[in-house]
Amino acid sequence: MNEERVPDSQEAAPSAVHVMRRYLTVNARYNSTLAAAILCSLLTSALLSIMTQCFHLTIDHFGAVGTVMNKQTVILLLSLGLFVPSQYLQQYLGLKYSELCDRSMRDMTFATVSRIDKQTLDAQRIGDLLSRANSDLAQINGSLQNYFSVRLPQQIIGIAALIASLIISWQLTLFSLAIVPAIMLLQAIVSAPLTRFAQQWQQAAGESLSIANNLMGGFEVAKAYNMGNVLRRRYDAAVDRAAESGIHANRATILLSPLGQLLVFIPQMIICGFGVYLASIDRITSGGVMSVVILSVFIGNPIGDFGAVLSSFRTARGCAARVFELWDMPPEPEGGTERKPEGDHIVFNRVSFAYPGKPPVIEDLSFSVQRGERIALVGASGSGKSTAIKLLMALYRKQGGDISLFGHAIEDWSIDGLRACISYVGQDTYLFAGSIWDNVALGNRSATDAEIQAAIQAALLSDIDVNREIGERGLRLSGGQRQRVAIARAMLKDAPLLLLDEPTSALDTQSEALVSEALQRLMQGRTAIVIAHRLSALRHIDRIVCLQDGRAAESGTHERLMSMQGVYYRLYRSQEADYHEIGD
Repeated sequence: MNEERVPDSQEAAPSAVHVMRRYLTVNARYNSTLAAAILCSLLTSALLSIMTQCFHLTIDHFGAVGTVMNKQTVILLLSLGLFVPSQYLQQYLGLKYSELCDRSMRDMTFATVSRIDKQTLDAQRIGDLLSRANSDLAQINGSLQNYFSVRLPQQIIGIAALIASLIISWQLTLFSLAIVPAIMLLQAIVSAPLTRFAQQWQQAAGESLSIANNLMGGFEVAKAYNMGNVLRRRYDAAVDRAAESGIHANRATILLSPLGQLLVFIPQMIICGFGVYLASIDRITSGGVMSVVILSVFIGNPIGDFGAVLSSFRTARGCAARVFELWDMPPEPEGGTERKPEGDHIVFNRVSFAYPGKPPVIEDLSFSVQRGERIALVGASGSGKSTAIKLLMALYRKQGGDISLFGHAIEDWSIDGLRACISYVGQDTYLFAGSIWDNVALGNRSATDAEIQAAIQAALLSDIDVNREIGERGLRLSGGQRQRVAIARAMLKDAPLLLLDEPTSALDTQSEALVSEALQRLMQGRTAIVIAHRLSALRHIDRIVCLQDGRAAESGTHERLMSMQGVYYRLYRSQEADYHEIGD
């Protein structure tokens, strides 16, 4: 097996402004909560300014008359009493906004994934999609949540503190902040590579998750072909790339911390030293110096956090490219407006279809099905049987010709209306975690318990405890049991069109007999299109359509097609020869 190629380039990261704008747009319904948090931050800022001014005047008044009890002291105490609940509300509303945004973005991501076009999904690695929907999204949420709940209020309060400090002494304030631009520039330089490192880390993490997903999903195959070492080497290589990017990112982040501390510590030292000098020449009072020292703490918080803000935004930008790409994947078309059958026929008229970058798998395919008729699509592998089924379910869209279903062109159907008319049982039955009862009930969410029980009995599942947990993908059930659960689910849906894609091909003889009996009950009174690999299993089919190279080469009953001695005849004889050879 070839080693997984390391991507040569990364998706261009969106700008910080674009990330912020999209974040606010996606969470627009919570903007009122954000506005309330900002208003509380402004109120806190105003109270801080009042408190500082009153403190300034109180200290100066105490130096003049020797008492602190005056009007300014009363206002100071009242402001302090309001400051605590105001800051509480500011932080509570900020955190509430962050949690609501997190929920909203996760809901949006899941909804986006559930609507992705099947052809687009086919080109993606499932592990990488899971990484985008979990790890990458968590990084964006973590970065921006912290900003809106903590750092944005600090910045608002810091601006108010800066204004108040400038009013008290603009010379002392500006002199103390003179060193700040140089250190902030240094922080920006140090944090610049973080976007690239974060993106590389997430890319490698997605690759490692995809490899782990391959191991768990194909566990038996991996064991049978001794693929453990190969997959481990691939996984180790991806983890090594993630670790290398993480080390580089952490090195830059760690260096930002002492730089941030300098941004707080140096201005306070300057205030104390230069403030004493200004006080000695009567350019500022002692109360003014103390007030500027207090305000410097609130000014220093956002300045000291400048590096952390840069780091979080760089990380968010690196992850946002992958999440936004996921959000922007094309959804499947919603279709037209028709929702109910009005005719009897299913018609393929000169239909053609090709998968991206490949030759046509269906070309000039024409056949029709009467309502209530049971037909089989047969043919060699790659002849287009399963693709025709997928076109009927609108998982893919034809590129030529016409398909009509129960009186409407397939383009005129709404996607929900079309699929409400279809029950599907495939070869690789997917069951969801839960019980057999839960999985059957998914066929019709409004069904009564009696209807669910009837479907379970009709599918010959009465001998199994239908309320026990069946595990992920139903792995605690046998193949035949999983197929019968899928049949019960289709029975409960009671759709007029039944699509069966080789539902018995992977079963042993005993299981096949049970499943075949359940299928016969399922097909009664319904239009059915069956894809069958075992041609001997088509005894109860009304008509057989034999496909060759994406076209309907022959059509008729088993006896008629055998008498023609054409494509179907050769296919049938080939299977019989294989069967007798295996039996010998």
